[in-house]
Amino acid sequence: MRFCFATLADEVHAAIQRAEAELRLEQAVRGLDSMDERQVQSLLAGALAGHYEVAREVHYPSSRGSKLTHRQRCDLVLSPTGRPLALDSRPPGLFDPTDQCPPGEALWLEVKVAYQFREGGVRHGGYGAQWRTAVVDDLRKMESETPIREAGLLLVVFTESLEVLEKDLQLFEDVLVLKEVLAGFRQVRSTGILDRIGHRFCTAVLWPTIQR
Repeated sequence: MRFCFATLADEVHAAIQRAEAELRLEQAVRGLDSMDERQVQSLLAGALAGHYEVAREVHYPSSRGSKLTHRQRCDLVLSPTGRPLALDSRPPGLFDPTDQCPPGEALWLEVKVAYQFREGGVRHGGYGAQWRTAVVDDLRKMESETPIREAGLLLVVFTESLEVLEKDLQLFEDVLVLKEVLAGFRQVRSTGILDRIGHRFCTAVLWPTIQR
């Protein structure tokens, strides 16, 4: 395995901690849990760019040849520093780096965000569905991509307590077993956040997929 998931989880954790510290220093009215999924992805992409080459919204290799608008995309793709990902959506350019990283040597990450509460402290009606449906679909999509050797799911979860988080993680992994989706040992990193709408913890959970 080229990429260490424990190290990656630590890097994501550090990015969340820095962002939370900056919001507290600013005495911001809105917190990390006011960000939507794309904003969280942007935050993490910017932080991880200090450790890897980062490509966003990359088309999956299996959809090559289809119209670009019909191709499924992966949220983040990481490759070693100095070796940007070779993209198949455009022909090589004269000034492109010569040592580009092929898809099979990169780490493909789907990044999803789940919120226990909405603005105003109202419980999020779609919280459970985010775990049971959308995330499972992403894992299935990734594990079926034969050109990809390393992939993972990064779930950023906002909860009122670590007890709620642990219960939901276990339920989610039970769902994976029932649906016969293969995932490796999870890496979990939690950060305490200022309670603005009911969330007291932001947790990054990282699962490596087991490619078929």
